[in-house]
Amino acid sequence: MEALILVAHGSKVKSSNDEIVEIVSKIRASVNNSDLKVFHAFLELTEPSIFMAINKALAENCTKIKIFPYFLAAGKHVQEDIPCELKKFKKQYPDIEFTILPHIGKCNGIENMIISNM
Repeated sequence: MEALILVAHGSKVKSSNDEIVEIVSKIRASVNNSDLKVFHAFLELTEPSIFMAINKALAENCTKIKIFPYFLAAGKHVQEDIPCELKKFKKQYPDIEFTILPHIGKCNGIENMIISNM
């Protein structure tokens, strides 16, 4: 079983966090694959935390966990905070395959997506 965890910053503004929940719901609906579990997590200000989301994936017997940093640029959260959280889990669960996917700004076609929304 595989998991995809979309990790966003988190906000004090509920509607901002709700957007992430909605995106994850859309991903779940579009994938419609029982072998892929999709979760969301936040680094700050709200829950579920990345710790909670990874534990939920592990509880659902996911052996491959992919983290998608929902960030435009590779700032501190992308370069340090997310890898630091994963390092703890990699040590505790050496048989689980953890992967950090490219953040939004490094995704193929991001420039086309921006232009197509003009």
